[in-house]
Amino acid sequence: MKKRKIIGLLTIFAGLPGLGGFWLIGQLDNFPLMATVIIFNAIFFRGICGTIGGILIWRGSKWGYYLSLISWLYLVVVSVLTFNHLYNNGIVISYGFLEEHFSSFGRPLLLSLLKVLFGIPIVHIVLNDLLKTYKSNYSV
Repeated sequence: MKKRKIIGLLTIFAGLPGLGGFWLIGQLDNFPLMATVIIFNAIFFRGICGTIGGILIWRGSKWGYYLSLISWLYLVVVSVLTFNHLYNNGIVISYGFLEEHFSSFGRPLLLSLLKVLFGIPIVHIVLNDLLKTYKSNYSV
């Protein structure tokens, strides 16, 4: 497989915040069940798959492609679901609103937007490489 150093670096940076969920494990008995599920999903799909996948795709490993694909698909789907939830709740996004509530609303919105803008091309590239490898291994 081809070494994808830029994608590996972006995947590592996107996955590291998911590892922050390990700090919450000791407090999980205070959280509702759905919050616990969300924390474990973030730790596994974003943190572990993203960090290990980024390192492995940097080195050109096929498992790095799989784990990076899982991580970026998770990030894109969660971000799109966030946008959908905000739209369905009728939140009007204006510059004044974002400036006034930047820390609680603007920053998470900007990060979700960046995840979608970087995630979709990365998913396309990784999936394309995997499909090319699959076709070359099983051509008739």
